[in-house]
Amino acid sequence: MSFIVRWSAIAAIVSLGAALTSAPAAAQAYPTKPIRLIVPYTAGGSSDFVARQVAQKMSEGLGQQVVVDNRPGAAGIAGTDVAAKSPPDGYTLALIGMTTHAANPWLYKKLAYDPIKDFAPISVAIVSPLVLIVNPSVPAKNVQELIAYAKANPGKVNYGSAGVGNTLHLAGELFKTRAGIDINHIPYKGASAAMQDLLGGRIEMMIDLVQTPLAQIQAGKLRALGTTGSTRLALLPDVPTIAEQGLPGFEFATWIGIAAPAGTPKPIVDRLFAEMTKALANPEVQAAFGKQGMQVAPSKSPEAFAQFIQSDKERVGEIIKRAGIQPE
Repeated sequence: MSFIVRWSAIAAIVSLGAALTSAPAAAQAYPTKPIRLIVPYTAGGSSDFVARQVAQKMSEGLGQQVVVDNRPGAAGIAGTDVAAKSPPDGYTLALIGMTTHAANPWLYKKLAYDPIKDFAPISVAIVSPLVLIVNPSVPAKNVQELIAYAKANPGKVNYGSAGVGNTLHLAGELFKTRAGIDINHIPYKGASAAMQDLLGGRIEMMIDLVQTPLAQIQAGKLRALGTTGSTRLALLPDVPTIAEQGLPGFEFATWIGIAAPAGTPKPIVDRLFAEMTKALANPEVQAAFGKQGMQVAPSKSPEAFAQFIQSDKERVGEIIKRAGIQPE
């Protein structure tokens, strides 16, 4: 064998060895600079709140700052698409949720990103059961009385939401189907507008995140009839779940998690998962979420989160199809 041939063979082996060891080495060094967490909604909302709580504690564990980057627009599509198309190096993450990954695929014919193929899920952060509330003028003190009232007045009970296909709308449609009642959906440009009409008696009911109407419930301006989780909410311990009130198995909760672009090396995903799990176990973080009616719910593994996204996408798709919501 000539010197040139032997040297070429040796060089090839060295190159192969370098390729095989580069990924673990990079993961060991990671992170060496700040990490961007894209939130596809405006600052100050519930999603932004979750992002900042988790980012702060993850920064401490990673030794690099996790910077929240708000990119609102188009029902979360704009920011989520930016994250999906970012380099898969662990330095861009996405805050994702039921809207971006379970509902939007059914609501838009040409979605800019694929919620399954374009992301490497890391973990769920929180789940948020909702609360069914009515204007005090509605003669119902519990869910069964509301159902009876709606059946006695078909097509006359109106419920509001933050818009067509929004999680509040989906929760209302699931309740409508399970209860077998004829109620009308009134979409608004945001939950606050719907809440104002509910307080004013222009609509009769709404299903909303608990932190939004909590003060009005406590002041007696709204009546809470039931919550949508599998267990009662700590913020409303005297309000039974809808499942307790004649609709066994009824459950609906929004969720928020974090994912990386598809192709992010597994050692980096695993490191992020470990730090995120640690952050969610922090008592300060848990207390902050609890005050907002949110429940910490870390995934068992990134793979488990991926399976959850797929199953929730199918579940939400069924709700959308039954409601007859047409994609844009």
